[in-house]
Amino acid sequence: MDRKTILAFILIGAVIFLMPYYFQVVAPEQPEQPATTEPPATTTPAEEPIPDQTRPGTVAGEEPAREQTRDEYTRERVSGGQGAGGERGVETPADTVRVRRLRVETPLYTAEFSSRGATVRSWRVLPTKPYLMETEELVREQFAGRNLTLTARGGLGLLRTSERVFDVTGGGIELEPGDAPDSLVFTLPLGEGRWYRETYVFHADRYMMDVHIESRGLGAETGAVSAMFGWGGALASTEIDTSQDLYYTKAAYYIGSSKEELKSNGKESEELAGTGPTRWVAQRTKYFVMALVPDEPAEGALLATWPDSLYYGDNRPKLFETNLVLNMTEGDLDEHIQFYLGPLEQAHLSRIDKTLDEMISWGWKIIEPFSKAVFHTLVFMHKFIPNYGVILILFAIFVKVIVWPLTYKSHKSMKRMQMLQPVLKQTQEKYKDNPQRMQKEVMALYKQHKVNPMGGCWPMLLQMPLFYALFIVFRSTIELRGQPFVFWINDLSMPDVLIQLPFSIPLYGDHIALLPIVMAVSTYLQSRSTMTDPNQKFMTTLMPVMFIFLFNNFPSGLTLYYTLFNLLSWGQQKLMKPSDPELEAAVQKHHEEQEKERERAERRRRKKERS
Repeated sequence: MDRKTILAFILIGAVIFLMPYYFQVVAPEQPEQPATTEPPATTTPAEEPIPDQTRPGTVAGEEPAREQTRDEYTRERVSGGQGAGGERGVETPADTVRVRRLRVETPLYTAEFSSRGATVRSWRVLPTKPYLMETEELVREQFAGRNLTLTARGGLGLLRTSERVFDVTGGGIELEPGDAPDSLVFTLPLGEGRWYRETYVFHADRYMMDVHIESRGLGAETGAVSAMFGWGGALASTEIDTSQDLYYTKAAYYIGSSKEELKSNGKESEELAGTGPTRWVAQRTKYFVMALVPDEPAEGALLATWPDSLYYGDNRPKLFETNLVLNMTEGDLDEHIQFYLGPLEQAHLSRIDKTLDEMISWGWKIIEPFSKAVFHTLVFMHKFIPNYGVILILFAIFVKVIVWPLTYKSHKSMKRMQMLQPVLKQTQEKYKDNPQRMQKEVMALYKQHKVNPMGGCWPMLLQMPLFYALFIVFRSTIELRGQPFVFWINDLSMPDVLIQLPFSIPLYGDHIALLPIVMAVSTYLQSRSTMTDPNQKFMTTLMPVMFIFLFNNFPSGLTLYYTLFNLLSWGQQKLMKPSDPELEAAVQKHHEEQEKERERAERRRRKKERS
């Protein structure tokens, strides 16, 4: 094995061993989070916790009990002496107002709304699909007072609807499959015939609602008015491994024909503003997304992130605001917006806006076509085969059949390379003092015997985009979340943990997964059968061991596919002819010629000595 080969293996090993540290940097493990604070510039007045005996907190997976009524009243503390009708100067005892809490129940989710700010206090996705294993809360309780709120500045001064209490038309809503849409109307009187209104229309078959915001007299008679409508609170984490939610959490807007993203490390305040025809603003976690999509493009967008001043430790949560800048050229609002809060599933998003597909993580641009092709293939096969593990087995066989001619040619080239090794060593030894001549003679041997030294690499290089695409699909698409295979493999999007360790091993993790070990054995068998140089024996053993460390934290679906493909490749190698008569004859002829050349040289030497 030459120096370049050794260096290549060393670099590959370094990348594999350092990759877990890279993921720890970009997606650090998230410790338990204490209470958080809002950004100082937009902090709302302090709120007293609202009693709720029907909802067991924000713990995902717990089905809320049915209420006696879907409409209740509480009293909340406010600033500025605002009355229940929303007008200034009307004080109530202890600066409190009467606030309505309304519950909306659909076949897909249950939600709770508050007349204070016309905000979404809770939005719980129900376990209606295999990837939704339990009821999951998507609203972070400490930021609920900032959801779906308007901030406007004009002749009336600064208006933050999060600080106001609305009048509500309608009561609690319950929709059954096939029911017609129903609505809640939140109206905020502003005095002297002025008002602001938000109408929420709910559908039985969608994770979204239609939002109609309108006003009268909100704009100043002289001077411009600016207004933003958005979701000011972060989304709740839904995953046991919160570091993965942290890795995928981000906000974005789509202006013109391109998407811009705002990411965060949780330690700095940052804004991203854009002007122009805005199709949507959105923020996401690993598997869920909130999106605001106006029927007519908005004037612009504003995204913001800020640090949590009460959070301690090195790893901070990511907090985002996502706002639409609204058109108020006529001095008043009349906007129709689609609000989506639910799974990051392509089928649901495409019903609202096809460009929302860009909120899904498909990998690098060069990998994106492969990721989408793999995803759609697996989803299509799932229509006929209910188990994604079985689908992966069939998919691996299908891919192996497609690349069979290429791998056959590759294996044949590697066999010829293996048989040619003695000749190559003789040539290298003969011309070791003349590197240029040695290289020329070696290339001539390759050409003469039709051997491509890179032939064994092409199948692997061609499979790398597919391999990475499978990694993306199993790691980040919700359709494969929680999909079981057999026995202990109960989630193909997560490692197949067989034993949970009471401690963590550097580079390896705190669990033992079985599939990476099986995959390492298959890699070893395949490598031994294709080894062309005895000096490569050490690397043949080392690489499978490194794969155990690398794949121990990878999705089990990816490891299952790779293991199957290795076993199929090993079987293909066993089916190949163990020898190549044509090359054997050529090598034998070369040996005979070399022997004759040595005999001639020996005769010349003796003749020279006698003379």
